[in-house]
Amino acid sequence: MRSVPRIRRVVALAAGVLLGLTGLAGLASPASAGTGNHGGPQCVQPKDAKYQHWFNGPAGTASIKLLGNKPLCAEQPFALVSYTAPSATFATPQHVLDSSVQKFVPAKRGELTVNKLDFKVEVPECFTQVDFVFGEQIINPLTDTSDRYNSRKVGENAAPGNRSTPAKGQPKTAFYNGGQGTCKAEPAVEALPDCDGNVAVKLINRSTHSETFTITADGGFSKTETLKARQEPVTVNLVPANAKNIVVTSRGKEIYRGGWTKPEDCQVPEVGTPDASVAQTCEGLTFTIKNPANGKDLTATFTPNTGTAQTVTVKAGQNTPVSFPGSEGLTVKVEGDLAVLNGEVVWTAPENCAGEPTPPAGGTPSPSPSVTTPATPGTPGTPEPSTTPVAYTPGDEPELPLTGAAVGTIAGVAVLLVGLGGGLFLMARRRKLNFTA
Repeated sequence: MRSVPRIRRVVALAAGVLLGLTGLAGLASPASAGTGNHGGPQCVQPKDAKYQHWFNGPAGTASIKLLGNKPLCAEQPFALVSYTAPSATFATPQHVLDSSVQKFVPAKRGELTVNKLDFKVEVPECFTQVDFVFGEQIINPLTDTSDRYNSRKVGENAAPGNRSTPAKGQPKTAFYNGGQGTCKAEPAVEALPDCDGNVAVKLINRSTHSETFTITADGGFSKTETLKARQEPVTVNLVPANAKNIVVTSRGKEIYRGGWTKPEDCQVPEVGTPDASVAQTCEGLTFTIKNPANGKDLTATFTPNTGTAQTVTVKAGQNTPVSFPGSEGLTVKVEGDLAVLNGEVVWTAPENCAGEPTPPAGGTPSPSPSVTTPATPGTPGTPEPSTTPVAYTPGDEPELPLTGAAVGTIAGVAVLLVGLGGGLFLMARRRKLNFTA
């Protein structure tokens, strides 16, 4: 019968040790995994995103802005498309003249992403339809039996169009039927130059019978196309070597003469392009502006929702950091000459940060010696900036080892629990002595 008490002593000792080890594991796990409480990836699903839009059908322009400080979790494309139309009111068939497709994309850690897209298409000289729609699928041609854009039109009453509301003074729904003057029932030409020196010559037959077009241009270029009545326009592409002295004739007469001209929306940099980035660390936000040696001076103002604004002027060849200590709910609004940086950035502590953030040593670093007087938020005449959200991808950084005070505390509690196991052992031993007396 002595084996029974011995077994009890062994069981008690094992239970104490196991209890201690379990406590150690239980304390260690929150210290490693709990860092996620500071926030993970912050983004909005496309189906939940809200937008604001601008639209000018006769000019063939549109813009759309993603509202809020969060980027999208997935891509969201938009399309602006212009059609040749048989009437100033809706009528078919309609054929695509020009289109522009752009998309919002998710941001990567440490990268800025735009939150406003601008579109420009050419429109016919007379009857046209212009549609601004969610998605990148373009319907061509539009006929009595073809699909319709319906609720895909930006600003419509149903989803997805109802996710965008018009800016002040803008049309609610982004579509247009109309045109200047009257389209004559005869051959027509629309020339669409691009920023690289090419010209797309669109041949349009608005007459009630077949028409023949002849195109000649520099470099000995010559081509003839025959279009049936109401046929989809035919595009003849001319490369830069042929994109001058373009002449189009039909019915034995000249109907177009011209050549390549630079479109108004071409952006040709005359100086070096500056760059900018923002880093999210456990200590806070750090913006870095890099101005190339052939750049021009640029100024940016950083205004936190708590604390003092910083205005920096970055000269050519300079790299200037601007930092803000992390705090709960920190938002920094950026305005200035660097378009990609303009907007608001919300600080979110990376997942591997243990404890509360601490400011960088020495407090907030001062910007370059060219710091000017801090700007006052809401200054009249300051253009409304676009929001530039930042997204963060989980798992980009390795887990930090358990060190410092946190490890000491865990070890101390573990020792206490092991001691408790030893106490259970002594109690078992005492029971054994009393049992045999």
